[in-house]
Amino acid sequence: MRLTRKQKLKLNPTVSALRRGLMAYKRRMDLQMWHINHLDQSIEILKELTEGLQRIKASNSLRNVDKMVHAQGEVIMANKAFAHMTPSDPRPRGSESLVYDPHLIDTRGHKDLQARQDLDEPHQKSDGTF
Repeated sequence: MRLTRKQKLKLNPTVSALRRGLMAYKRRMDLQMWHINHLDQSIEILKELTEGLQRIKASNSLRNVDKMVHAQGEVIMANKAFAHMTPSDPRPRGSESLVYDPHLIDTRGHKDLQARQDLDEPHQKSDGTF
C-alpha cells in the first residue's frame, strides 16, 4: 500500500514540537553549591519546581505534548533562579587556571574563596587545615 503525500507529512505532536523548537530532548540545571546559603536557596527552588511539575501533571486540560512543553519551561525557570543565587560565583566566565597537583585541576576562583571569612570553619587552624 502506498502512502499519500498528506499521510507522509503527518507528524505526531511531540515530533512537531521538537522540530519547531518548542521543546528539547533534555534540559539541564546548573546549581552553585559552594556556600552554605546555597543549600537553603536550592531547597526552595527545587520545592517550587516540584510543585510546578505536579501541577502540570495533574492538569486535565493539556495534551501530553503541552504538558512536556510547560514542564520544560518550569525547568528553565528553575535554572534561571539557580543562576541568580547569592553569593554568586567569584570566577570570571571563560577563564581557567589548570594546575597539576597531583592531578589536573582547575584552581580558578580558589584564592577568592580562601579570602572569604564566612567560609571558615570554627575548628579550622590558621593555615587552613583541620
